[in-house]
Amino acid sequence: MRVSRSSGLALLCLVRNSIAAAVQSNASTFDAASYQWSPLTAVSFEGSPTFFNATERWDIYTPPTYSVAISPATEDDVVTAVMCPTIHSFGLQTNKTQVKAAQQHGLPLLATGGRHGYSNTLGQMQGGVAIDLSKLNTISINKEAATVTVGPGVHLGEIYDPLYNAGFQIQTGTATCPGMVGVTLGGGIGRLNGLQGLVLDALVSARIVIADGTLLELSETSNSDLFWAVRGAGQNFGVVTSATYQLHPLYKGGVWTSVDLSFPLEKNVSYFETVSSMMPLPADLTIQTMVIYNTTANQTELLASLVYAGPEEEGLKAMAPILDLAPFLFKNVSTLAWTQLSAGSMFQIGGQICVKQQIFDIYGFNLKTFDATTMSSSLQKMANFYDTQPAARASAIVLESWPNQATAAVPDDNTAYPWRDATTYGMVEMRWSTVGDPVEKTANELGRELRSDWAKTSGYGDLTVYVNYAWGDESLESIYGASKLPRLAKLKAQYDPNNVFSFYHALPTSYP
Repeated sequence: MRVSRSSGLALLCLVRNSIAAAVQSNASTFDAASYQWSPLTAVSFEGSPTFFNATERWDIYTPPTYSVAISPATEDDVVTAVMCPTIHSFGLQTNKTQVKAAQQHGLPLLATGGRHGYSNTLGQMQGGVAIDLSKLNTISINKEAATVTVGPGVHLGEIYDPLYNAGFQIQTGTATCPGMVGVTLGGGIGRLNGLQGLVLDALVSARIVIADGTLLELSETSNSDLFWAVRGAGQNFGVVTSATYQLHPLYKGGVWTSVDLSFPLEKNVSYFETVSSMMPLPADLTIQTMVIYNTTANQTELLASLVYAGPEEEGLKAMAPILDLAPFLFKNVSTLAWTQLSAGSMFQIGGQICVKQQIFDIYGFNLKTFDATTMSSSLQKMANFYDTQPAARASAIVLESWPNQATAAVPDDNTAYPWRDATTYGMVEMRWSTVGDPVEKTANELGRELRSDWAKTSGYGDLTVYVNYAWGDESLESIYGASKLPRLAKLKAQYDPNNVFSFYHALPTSYP
């Protein structure tokens, strides 16, 4: 289904495409009633509290910058915000003065929901227009159809209680602060990948504004080619204004078992070998491994978060190979509701992770093979880094070993997502406190080295990476998969030939 807006939006676009002049002159121009923004839509400028709230990021490493922020309160205003800078490129009927202004003053745009993206390609956006989707934050549950429809401003942590109280659950990531829709467009990995698949596998339909201002309905039966593409490469094709997902009944009553463990470093080889021997993990057991520096104990530590979908007796039995490695430096067993998974597992660090304005310099990689020798070697390199670079002791290695039975059961050609056979998603999280700290150079060198080490023993033969964990220096093949790129490039040329949506691991319009 295709829903078009009138070309009378040209006047509104002049507002948007004259930003450079207006920022220096009369900002009230953007708020004039004659431009027909809905009453709750906000237009703000650098230096104002409203602008800060509309553009504040979680990760401030190589961030995008903006001249103006538009916070649409309606879907129509999203169309307006997207259409304005590109109106001259699609042959819409406007007068010559309007076209000239669009060409002269058009600025790049970037739409954000949770503003939680890692990618350094986002930093290529400088001085443009922020389309802040935070006002589109509705959650609507249809109990009869077992679906939920969310706006692009909804964060993952906001869906737990409404769904749980209605007797449902859905695939999510591990943190509460990312946007639900943003996670979906890249894939959506997490603890339910083994039981119910990726987050994008729950997507039933979506509404999206493409580069020429057209609003499209996407599903398996409506614009199915673009529906294929947005499930795995969605940031390249438009701005999603709402998304509808299939829900699942609470698995085993929504009861989960969580065990947090801290190991002495001398047990790292035994631990990594044990995890390797357990692969592939059963569908209801997940293992998250972290290498961190404990500033209280002044030492490198190896942590594990074991989470089982079910009651404690079953969970401890499934975790037995790892629990048999006792004694531990620390052990905590807890029973959690599905709503508590993100906040209550992995030493309850979820709240710390979601603090805004932190530096996260991320090097990601996928694994089919969990190689214990590479893991142990990486731990030692990280420990040496902690010893010599105290400014970066907040850095960590994170290994998310999620079972993939339900993920791999979906035929590979059903969606653009390319890595359904991955069994571990890894990140080297390089972190320090101050932008410009000289530790950045050494941190980046080690991040690339460790990523290369894992790629060699990953089982893929070369580097592959989940798009939402990509740094930005990887090849397109490493991110999107060589087999997916020809179709993705063709669709990019069809729906966004002028590369309006180009700041998140941009796709080409032809391949190879």
